[in-house]
Amino acid sequence: MGIKRQAADTAFHNRIYDNAMMQRVRQTRAAGQYCYHIAQCPVGTDETEIDGRRLILLGSTNYLGLAQDPRVVEASVRASEKYGTSCTSSRLLTGTRPVHEELEARLARFLGKEAALVFTTGYLANIGAIPALIGRHDGAYFDAEVHACIVDGVMLSGAERYRFRHNNVEDLRSRLAHSEHERKLVLIDSIYSLAGDLAPLEQIVDVADEHGAWVMLDDAHGCGVIGPGGRGLAHATGMADRIPVIMGVFSKCFASTGGFVAGSADLIDHLRFNARSFLFSNALAPGQTAAALAALDILIAEPEIAERACALGDRARRALRAMGWRCGGDGTQMVPVLLGNDVLAFKVTKALADAGVLVSPAVQPGVPKGKDLLRITFPPTLSEASFSRVLDAFQAVAGQFPEALCGVEERAMSDA
Repeated sequence: MGIKRQAADTAFHNRIYDNAMMQRVRQTRAAGQYCYHIAQCPVGTDETEIDGRRLILLGSTNYLGLAQDPRVVEASVRASEKYGTSCTSSRLLTGTRPVHEELEARLARFLGKEAALVFTTGYLANIGAIPALIGRHDGAYFDAEVHACIVDGVMLSGAERYRFRHNNVEDLRSRLAHSEHERKLVLIDSIYSLAGDLAPLEQIVDVADEHGAWVMLDDAHGCGVIGPGGRGLAHATGMADRIPVIMGVFSKCFASTGGFVAGSADLIDHLRFNARSFLFSNALAPGQTAAALAALDILIAEPEIAERACALGDRARRALRAMGWRCGGDGTQMVPVLLGNDVLAFKVTKALADAGVLVSPAVQPGVPKGKDLLRITFPPTLSEASFSRVLDAFQAVAGQFPEALCGVEERAMSDA
């Protein structure tokens, strides 16, 4: 092996092995706190099995509990039997199936838009749509806590980047006021996926309109569970007609995988030919597409399941706060438990797992430094017995980690 190849091996080894992320992974493994990439088998809607042991599953994004619904499973199987397991082509060429077009038409009607376009993943929807809308002479204005795929989409677009403080409308106003870009795109989440807080959508839309900007709303965590009939934050706030671009996913409420963008017919036709992640990706598999369509049909027929998800989240949040846990996500299905320390997050996660409850820790860089938390959702399919077991587990773990709890004064403010 030559000297130059040895130097290349060393350089790539340093990149692969000695980066900060891999150092942290090795530390958590050595401490017995590693809890990622663990194979598990779902058991029904509310439990999972790991190494032969059953746990109550609260760490997924199966917000409506439909991923194991027999109607959804049957629809997926039927579509796979009819169309095969893969489309083996992009949508542009030979990959489009009738079920894709049916899902897109149904989504557009559900959201009150002219058209919709289905992508293979939610990530691909954002990194495809954003560069198709703005380029290097334009301005991208994004909340400091938007999902990583929005940041990646902005970077791929080459647009000038303006990051405004989280949910700070005045900071956004100031940045837009000094903009000379012809095209300005404001990018926000509806529900911020970790802390669970809602965007001040009405104020943001007003500011965007005032300064001649478009708003693109990532409603991944809202569509299907909040607003009238689960139609998301845009409809909950009456802003749907004023938001040109709404993005969503099927991996939260719609029991599948994939993503979509909804908007005007002209916008969607533009994306069909200009969103590179759509053009150069295989079409969403028929079984996944049919599963999302079946879940959407269930939500339309039974809108009360979205209400139950939020109601159960509120009930769990009150109970956990009464124990002293710091919780966010008011008014949503999400119940993030705020810890502020990654080591503590790993320890509490393990203790809960030992007590039979599986949650997901979110730590830096997935969250800002000092905002480490447990990501928890309570699906409406959760039984009363399981709900009680979860509360018992949190009560027991609270006794093990008093440093994770808030004080009496803070608890009173939280209750107020």
